[in-house]
Amino acid sequence: MRIDKYLNRLQDEGQASVMTFHMDSPHMGKKRKKKVKEQKFSTPAHRDRVMIDFDGVIHSYEKGWNNGEIYGNVIDKAKESIEKLRQKYEIVIFTTRAAQKTQPLDGPTSEELVKDLKEWLDKNGIYYDKITGDKLGAFAYIDDNAIEFTTWDDVMIKLQKKEEKE
Repeated sequence: MRIDKYLNRLQDEGQASVMTFHMDSPHMGKKRKKKVKEQKFSTPAHRDRVMIDFDGVIHSYEKGWNNGEIYGNVIDKAKESIEKLRQKYEIVIFTTRAAQKTQPLDGPTSEELVKDLKEWLDKNGIYYDKITGDKLGAFAYIDDNAIEFTTWDDVMIKLQKKEEKE
């Protein structure tokens, strides 16, 4: 793993700062020449990332889960919008398709689902830097099913309205 990716991963995991150190390992018999120093980054790595949900945001998803099959079209303006966003942000597609950790009793594995997802994205010319099932630090999340938090009273009202619609 490249050191810059490692440092960014440490920041994503909630580190306020990271420690920099010499790459010489103690077992190599080399002495440390300098004291370990703390380095602060001016901009957290996640400020340059936008997380975009797949189903209902990029993929039309008219039939719902449908055993993980990707059957729909690209949502209008998704490709063009992602192209604009990629000029400024790392594009990470988040999806429960990538979140399954074990083989389900019936249906495809997460590896199969992600493979199909990548093929669909490539076939449709949709740009992405990563695909994940994890919630990573980001400047913004774009999700069709989210409820924006303001206060818990507002959240409960929004949830009730959403339930009434369905």
